[in-house]
Amino acid sequence: MAFSLLTLNLHTYQQHPSHNCFETMHLHEREVHIIAEAVAQQGIDVICFQEVGEYRHDPMTQPYGEEPSNMAFRICRRLREWGHWFHIHQDWSHIGFQHWREGTAILSRHPMHHNYSAYVSNDSGKDNYMSRNITVSCIDLPWFGLLHIANVHLSWAHHGFYQEYGRLTQLIASRRHFGVRGDLMVGDFNAPAGDHAYRHIVGNGEYVDQYHELHPRRFYEPTFRGQIDGWRHSPPRRIDYIFKRNGHPLRVREMTPIFNDAFYPSVSDHFGYLARFELF
Repeated sequence: MAFSLLTLNLHTYQQHPSHNCFETMHLHEREVHIIAEAVAQQGIDVICFQEVGEYRHDPMTQPYGEEPSNMAFRICRRLREWGHWFHIHQDWSHIGFQHWREGTAILSRHPMHHNYSAYVSNDSGKDNYMSRNITVSCIDLPWFGLLHIANVHLSWAHHGFYQEYGRLTQLIASRRHFGVRGDLMVGDFNAPAGDHAYRHIVGNGEYVDQYHELHPRRFYEPTFRGQIDGWRHSPPRRIDYIFKRNGHPLRVREMTPIFNDAFYPSVSDHFGYLARFELF
């Protein structure tokens, strides 16, 4: 049995920034279409988005994120219009780029259980761009059971990564009583491959870097091009990941960079990853 997952940092409406936020949203119709088209064509089961933008002056919906300005909801709605039904769970961390509620979102073709969000940063202030709120869900996969997914956007090593990662793993451990059969940590970790923060994740063998497992000779292949926010004084690095809990009954069979102008046009300052797993 197979299962596919996409992870992508959406860059909070910064591909086509404008002084007029409504014009900005209109200009991003291109990105909405490209991403939805890739999901539909590739038959992707679960999507993890980071840096999901929603206009800060729009009313807050219950559940969060079902405003027309919400980028993840726009993509989800487009897929539903095309006959691809996706459930969605999301929350926001802080105000990003002055105009946007910025957060994370999980979309799934399959039922989602035990949806939850929590701050892992020291600060949970909405006005602090360093606050980090993550989303987690248990995806009920046919013939497999519950796959726990933590969708994260963590801080840099010198800005709280280690404390945030500690709280993340505590949160994941607290949810294992749900009877999960698999456990993935997905997203933008701001921990370059090979650096100390990266080794902090994989060093004890608890989690396995799925891209490295499949492509050991491409260990340093970056997940963005040029210089981007947070990495202005650094060459391109690999900072986006899918980590699998060691020993769990799923095996990565494909992990391909996507939205890199080679495999679908670019839609963000990050590339995404399309991963396919075999489930046991």
